[in-house]
Amino acid sequence: MGVREPLDVPVAMIVYKRLDKTKQSFAAVRSVAPKKLYIIADGPKDASDKIQVKEVRDFIDSHIDWDCKVYRDYAPVNMGARYRMPTGMAWVFKKEDRAIFIEDDIKASANFFYFCRDMLEHYKNDKRVAMISGCNLYPGAECFGNDDISFSSFALTWGWATWRRAWQDYDVNIRNWPALKRKNILSKVMSADTRRFFTVVFDDLQYHWYKIWDYQWYLMMWSNDRLGIVPRYNLVNNIGMGDEAGEHPGDTTEKIDHISKVPVKILNLPIEYPKWIKRNKAYDKMFEKGFYTEKIGLFKRIKYAIRASHYEKVYKVIKEMEQDEEYFKNKLQDKYKLSPQEQAMNNGDKYRLITPKEMIKSAKKYESYRKKQEKLLKKQQEKKQ
Repeated sequence: MGVREPLDVPVAMIVYKRLDKTKQSFAAVRSVAPKKLYIIADGPKDASDKIQVKEVRDFIDSHIDWDCKVYRDYAPVNMGARYRMPTGMAWVFKKEDRAIFIEDDIKASANFFYFCRDMLEHYKNDKRVAMISGCNLYPGAECFGNDDISFSSFALTWGWATWRRAWQDYDVNIRNWPALKRKNILSKVMSADTRRFFTVVFDDLQYHWYKIWDYQWYLMMWSNDRLGIVPRYNLVNNIGMGDEAGEHPGDTTEKIDHISKVPVKILNLPIEYPKWIKRNKAYDKMFEKGFYTEKIGLFKRIKYAIRASHYEKVYKVIKEMEQDEEYFKNKLQDKYKLSPQEQAMNNGDKYRLITPKEMIKSAKKYESYRKKQEKLLKKQQEKKQ
């Protein structure tokens, strides 16, 4: 297998149905023979998905040929990236205090795993550091100086590692966003253009418009003044850019083309650690300019502001609806109730989150119901008089 030394840090693989990409990402994991391997798998969306999902799971099960402990968290139904990723990671951190995460579209070098191992140990007690990334889209940049690593506010989760201590502050539903937005916390981290982009994204994420999980992680970092470690050289390849499964707001053909061509290079270990933990603003400025390229002009800002305002009003109605126990029990309980198995996968929540379209439809129905109830009550009061 060409193993340099068995890896003593837990590795978690996140897979779904992309067998060709899973084979490439798994080969990298296999080359370092981790002593603990966690498999987080999403479930099929429909009958046609079942075959592909089973092929991926069977492939992994049949190719674990080294001595290790294997833990499996296989979802019976499709949860989507927004919920499968965080629930899987939370499951890992119930058992471990640190872990390396590899998605099925990340092809990592063996060097990446040992780099993460060293960083996880060295910075384990420093709360200023939230994560380690294996990805550097601008390798060898002059702003690194003589250092092998840098500290960034924009470290990517394409092959990454973190600790339980950092993960415990993550909230996939970003319930603190309205308060953070009022405090204008994004202005501390990014330019005006990037701030407009993320404001739109977080507004929409709050109302479940996007099916992503990682931008919520970045918000946790930014709101807590935490940084991520970026290596001097790129240690991983993202082989899934352009796939539907890897879609993010703001992705462009130019961005995807650039990412696919960034070479992987070996970083000599052990590294000489920097004396100070300080954000590399020059790197972040370069990253922003090259990565977050979508411009949010005046027209778009007005459009998104109206949409956010609309959803905010709808959301208030939904909250009122949830408090109306009689209405919820009679009209919605069965429709949105999760099975015991699904509840376990959704952190104990009894009801599934509804989509924006369902939210609008439900709010309209509830407002109509409430008006009828008010008319009925008024008639009853008039009869009494």
